[in-house]
Amino acid sequence: MAGPGLRVGMIGCGDVGERSATGLRDADHTELAGVVDIDKVVARTLGEAYNVPWSRDPAELLARSDVDAVYVAVPNHLLSSIVIQAAQAGKHVLCEKPMATSLADADRMLAACSEAHVSLGVAFEAQVTPELQRLHRIIAAGGIGNIIGTRIIAMLDKPDTYWAYGYDHRTATNWRSSKSKAGGGMLITTHIHDINTVRYLTGLEARRIYVEYGTFVTQVEVEDLAFATIRYDNGAVGLIEGSSCIKGNGMDRDVANYIYGSEGQVRLADTLSIYTTREVDGLSPGIWHEIGKPPDSLAVGRVRVMDGFGSAVLEGRPLPVSGRDGRAALAVALTAYQAGAQGIPVDVDMGQTY
Repeated sequence: MAGPGLRVGMIGCGDVGERSATGLRDADHTELAGVVDIDKVVARTLGEAYNVPWSRDPAELLARSDVDAVYVAVPNHLLSSIVIQAAQAGKHVLCEKPMATSLADADRMLAACSEAHVSLGVAFEAQVTPELQRLHRIIAAGGIGNIIGTRIIAMLDKPDTYWAYGYDHRTATNWRSSKSKAGGGMLITTHIHDINTVRYLTGLEARRIYVEYGTFVTQVEVEDLAFATIRYDNGAVGLIEGSSCIKGNGMDRDVANYIYGSEGQVRLADTLSIYTTREVDGLSPGIWHEIGKPPDSLAVGRVRVMDGFGSAVLEGRPLPVSGRDGRAALAVALTAYQAGAQGIPVDVDMGQTY
């Protein structure tokens, strides 16, 4: 810790609990002030491991005067109520994705934080990743010309244990398999990260979506395979290909994001790379350039998220990932579900400005 940091309490100690607690502790501009989880053993274990107060009741944490902000990482359907409760207690909020399971809840969260004059951020990593920040600047400067298309691919094979324990196996819970609790499957839980990344890099807003999806292999209520098409506000088109049940793929095959421009393209996969026909940002035209690689550890991303949030709140700057950013990504996923259910293309509800 370089100096006094934003004192952040954590509500929800499940799947990403330990990584997030470490991120809050290790970031230069935050410090972990306490942890809360409905599971007494999980809360106590994490609290004792990080030498901070622990509780089963969010109200206890929100009542503390030595807590400036909260990081909320509970099951998707509970995010909105706790964020609103935190805002009403005067705490700044960093919320896990997907922010909510309905746009109405997302709008209530935005309104509550606006009325309480507290910041609302969402824990996406693209905006705080240095290599993606550079690509954002290059694209904004016209480095790949006019954006004409995007492609998001994640054809995974999530293990059966994911649906009962998540990836870290910290708690036993089945909310990920429930449509009402999770909000959906691949589109809202996995691809929402990619949707945010592509939106950040291109500056484009999705305007119309059509999708076909289904549950073919997995014994869950949510989709395990989906294909979506997007029309953006500049006329570009996009494609999302997602699955959690493709045998032989594991968690690392057929995973990439592409952005296609009139003068080049960007590929985000095992390496982050760009091809451009222009001289821009020190890049030679006509060849591929490697911008960097994704972090070797998931913990690196957590530190960046926490530090970006903490420094912005302390310095009174706009958050790197705002609640509006979170709503925009959520709107794409939820519009896709609506389009699939109705069997027609559906316009995206972009909401109002708070």
